[in-house]
Amino acid sequence: MRKYSYNGTPIYPVAEYLHNLIPYLGGITDGEFYRNTDKCIAAWREANAQISAYFGDRLALRIPCAPPLSYGHLVSLGVPLERPEEGEPNIHSCVDSIDAAIAFMEERKNIDFGAAQECRRYMEMNAAIRKEFPQFNVFPLAGYGLEGAITTAVLIRGQDFYCDLYDEPEKVHTFLTLVNESVINFRKFFNRTNGWQEVNPNSAHLADDFASLISPAMWSEFVIPYWTRYYEGLCSGTKRFLHCENLQPAHLKYLKDAGVTHYQPSVSDALTIESIRENTDIPFDWLLYEYRVVEMSDAEIQAWVDHAVESGVTEIRTQFAKYAWQAGKMDRILAFYNAFEKYRVE
Repeated sequence: MRKYSYNGTPIYPVAEYLHNLIPYLGGITDGEFYRNTDKCIAAWREANAQISAYFGDRLALRIPCAPPLSYGHLVSLGVPLERPEEGEPNIHSCVDSIDAAIAFMEERKNIDFGAAQECRRYMEMNAAIRKEFPQFNVFPLAGYGLEGAITTAVLIRGQDFYCDLYDEPEKVHTFLTLVNESVINFRKFFNRTNGWQEVNPNSAHLADDFASLISPAMWSEFVIPYWTRYYEGLCSGTKRFLHCENLQPAHLKYLKDAGVTHYQPSVSDALTIESIRENTDIPFDWLLYEYRVVEMSDAEIQAWVDHAVESGVTEIRTQFAKYAWQAGKMDRILAFYNAFEKYRVE
């Protein structure tokens, strides 16, 4: 892979391709990608071949695995899963009150996550994919994911959760405590099944986008304690990665309270490099959104990259998916990579 540097500091440009590109290039529907193991394998083979031919040594290929499902933990809890033919699977809230939400979690305190049919299917799918791609280390539960406590609570309870914060704060704490412990236990199960240590000696990764919809003034009570418990329960080291989209500048000062050591704002329209720097000194990466890069000129992309580099950001990202390829916009991703050539050292 090519190497880049600015003022002696390495910089790392990366274009990530999202998983809906795989069935598109493989000539199958999203539903077939998620449901049919043979078609999923064929799609990975065809898609990665096309992507490799297009980018050469500029882009690292994704490891084939069962299609990403961010709601594996929720599905194992019994939250209903919808499987559309076009688009990725999604879940529906399944309780109509905070009391019912608490009862739902109480009943699942000692649940066997691996007993869920979808969990077993993911393990079978990954085993078949691993057999077809022996050059890759495909983990048994690859793709069968989880969300942080706030996002998980909202997906179980629905949007009324945000009203519960004001109407039933003590019950919300009871619910969040149950949810958070379940998330931690699921992650330990996930690690154990994949052959890893239950508690990572180095780092822990957390994604919790729906926390952004809680007022910054309420974070110290309803967000930070649960993030801190998550990190402490899953990591004995000091590295704490947080992915949380849609934050406001006023949220950022609380990140250190949870011990976050790397922040990924991803799609957060209210933030700029400058506003992040004004509110926290935690290292962060910076994303050129897919829906923007495809409409930018070479000069605009170069200016965006130069600003990020000169501002001291070392991890600089963009993304592409089905739309960019389908619309003939992939030259914009090449323009993104070309913008780093002035910083190339090897």
